[in-house]
Amino acid sequence: MKRHIPSLQALKAFEATARLLSFQQAAKELNVTHSAVSHQIKKMEQELGKPLFERLGRSIALTDVGALYAAQIRQALHDIEASTQRLFGDPDKGELSLQIYMGIGSRWLVPRLGDFRDQYPDINIELYSSYYDWDFELNSADIGIIYSDNPESGLIYQQLFKGTLIPVCSPALMQGKSAINLDQLLAMPFLNIAESPLNLPRWLQHVGVTEPQINIVSEHDNHQLALEAAIAGKGVAIVHSFFASGDLSHNNLIIPMNHQVPEIGAWYLVQPSGTLSDSKVSHFARWLHHQIAHDEALRRIN
Repeated sequence: MKRHIPSLQALKAFEATARLLSFQQAAKELNVTHSAVSHQIKKMEQELGKPLFERLGRSIALTDVGALYAAQIRQALHDIEASTQRLFGDPDKGELSLQIYMGIGSRWLVPRLGDFRDQYPDINIELYSSYYDWDFELNSADIGIIYSDNPESGLIYQQLFKGTLIPVCSPALMQGKSAINLDQLLAMPFLNIAESPLNLPRWLQHVGVTEPQINIVSEHDNHQLALEAAIAGKGVAIVHSFFASGDLSHNNLIIPMNHQVPEIGAWYLVQPSGTLSDSKVSHFARWLHHQIAHDEALRRIN
């Protein structure tokens, strides 16, 4: 029986275009022409009978079915690549430096890097971390995992997911309860985070509360310290969901009231245009998308 499967070349073109949301950038990554990528996508859409992308002037966006298909194709290509590396090794070698926030690096990425090393033993990830810097530092790293509400020109942004603010606290602070209402939450002590001063007022505004109505017991320079204080039972912290994902997965923290506030910005994998042809970056990008897609805590939050 004949298989109804697009060619591997077309699937790779689709996955790269879906990830980068650009025919031109996908063409650079795959080292082919813009017209070749565009032709592959159009041919796929004709064969499948449905549009995969919406053409919005100079930009493109995935259709609903395109987004679903992209996630499944990315998983399939990841599995093929991982199997190939395990059996035949990887010709790509060298260093890949990554800028990442301290809290996300230590609490989310580092525990997962063993899996990346197993799949790509010849690629060495060097972490450049900072407590405060939110912008990508071009001269410090090859790529970065960055939160941004104003992407800079000259850089390539692959959106990982939208930003979300959530309340977190220690299970001990809940005294055996799995969830509480707003009045009970507001009676708890709160922690403030200096590096994200708008987290708390923005979340409170969405629930119709002003800061004078709560008890802020301490202020912490960054998410890392605030999360440690929250785990120790010192109070409730309003944090970027990505920072808390690892501790939520390990039940070090819980969400006392399920009220999520969407942020203006989003989380991105950021890279200079000169790295589009770097296969080490492509390997890491596909691996990162796979890790995020399978993070149950992030799926619940976002």
